[in-house]
Amino acid sequence: MKKILIGLGFALFGLQSCDVLDVDPQSFYSENVAYASIENVDFYVKDLYQAFREYADIEKPVDVYDDGFSDLLKYSWAAIAPGNQVNKLFYYGQGINADRDFRNKWDQAYWHIRELNEFLVDMHNGLASGLDQEKLAVRIAEVRVIRAFVYQELVKRYGGVVLRISEEKVDDHTDRSKARSSEAECWDFIINELDKAAKVLPEQWKDKDGINHVGRVTKGAAYGLKARAALYAKRWQDAVDACDEVLKLEKKGVHALLGKNQYNDIFSIPNNKELLLSVNYEKMKLHHTFNLNCCPPYDYKEAGALKDFCGAAMTPTEEYASQFDIKLNGNWQSFSWDNLSQYANGPWADRDPRFYSSILYNGASWINDRKLQVYVGGHDGFFDFKNDPADDYKRSTATGYYIRKFVKNDAEINFVDVQSDQFWIEMRMAEIYLIRSEAKARLEKWGEAYIDLNKIRTRVGMPALPQQNVWDNYLVDLEKERICELGMEGHRFFDLVRWDKAVETLNGKRLHGVKITKLPTGVFEYKVVECDTEDRLFPKQYTISPIPTAELVANTLCEQSDLWK
Repeated sequence: MKKILIGLGFALFGLQSCDVLDVDPQSFYSENVAYASIENVDFYVKDLYQAFREYADIEKPVDVYDDGFSDLLKYSWAAIAPGNQVNKLFYYGQGINADRDFRNKWDQAYWHIRELNEFLVDMHNGLASGLDQEKLAVRIAEVRVIRAFVYQELVKRYGGVVLRISEEKVDDHTDRSKARSSEAECWDFIINELDKAAKVLPEQWKDKDGINHVGRVTKGAAYGLKARAALYAKRWQDAVDACDEVLKLEKKGVHALLGKNQYNDIFSIPNNKELLLSVNYEKMKLHHTFNLNCCPPYDYKEAGALKDFCGAAMTPTEEYASQFDIKLNGNWQSFSWDNLSQYANGPWADRDPRFYSSILYNGASWINDRKLQVYVGGHDGFFDFKNDPADDYKRSTATGYYIRKFVKNDAEINFVDVQSDQFWIEMRMAEIYLIRSEAKARLEKWGEAYIDLNKIRTRVGMPALPQQNVWDNYLVDLEKERICELGMEGHRFFDLVRWDKAVETLNGKRLHGVKITKLPTGVFEYKVVECDTEDRLFPKQYTISPIPTAELVANTLCEQSDLWK
């Protein structure tokens, strides 16, 4: 009798070097147990949610953080992990090829797909036919969403991929050779699966009998992911229609955009109404090390043996920070260091409210109401980045900022037995409005596009933008809003690729920070500095990941992408 793979967290890690088509899954539970009741099926299905954790950036090794591959974040070290992989790639072109790709997601993705397919094949074969079929249909819909999500992440990275989607049998070694489907065919499958699932899923999961359903996919999550997939697929009306379905739920009070006074709640209160899909953690049980990697290091100077291993692995760039507008004499305007003398309250006051939920800066209030000292010689410091191993593990910022978003303000974290339980946001309502705005603009419905774009701004107290009626002008506004709203949530790199702007934005460029010096008078002096030692390399090739050599060898019908041949 086949064993059901439940509770095997190590499946995410130590097994990816094996051929997924040769593995006979082993586990703790037989089919009879797994499908004996809806409660047992829930246990099985919830374990399959590990696939979402694979793409939760705060749980990844820090040097594969998706926005770290863009202009929003700068890695601090040259020779050691975390962060050296990205710096070496941008400076020397080292780290990505078909034989070795530190951003490779192919192997892990197909492990998850196999596990998801096993469940769907079992359902097709009637192994749970004795259970409540209406409830079972919901669980099947959950698994369809998870599988579609994994394929969505694959297609974003690789273009067309191998679709292993049979629900009559799980692919094995006899099915190893299979060609990649076109990117359009992949998006068709993903969109259709999400639409099918959305029709079945509940609007909300209601906790009962002590069972916590936080984080389970809902109708809103499925339609939201469908909207994202349709946007990437350039199916503009499909994207609009999917967003409309999510916004129907907003009208019913199921979801909501949180306003200015609640904005920080989006990132600090689990299961808040803005969230459509989150990945959740539990302190001392299922936690992650994002604080360990990215916190302001002085907070944990008493962390014993770990005191020199906390924080500052990557920090926000000036390119990111300067996107947040400033209010001057009652009027909002773009921030510029050239106008510093006009900012009577300094460069950090009166900024777009989203700045304070995204970035930590000199003087910001942090854990235990401590004021950050992000200046040369201050507790939180500054160092001039050098592409030199001698500077590795300098626990300080090379940009003059630290990350706020997803770094938990929690004095209990000690990096030994207590790590962060901060949740990851995979999708939220703000993205829905931004997707619909972009899709409407592609359809040249400019007025409607700006209604949605301005909805995102006005809910935090920012003024509405004047309407533009040309795509290039509109894109200037959209790009800025997606940075200010969704920065560090894993979208920036893929946005640049979607808009065909990655090479012009990243290639031959250097990122910047602000170096702050405290003068003997107590006055701060600010200097914009380069935090790269040389121009970055970003050829067109980097906009798509190479198919791993191991896949090409095992699957003779799978061809390498043109940019990597």
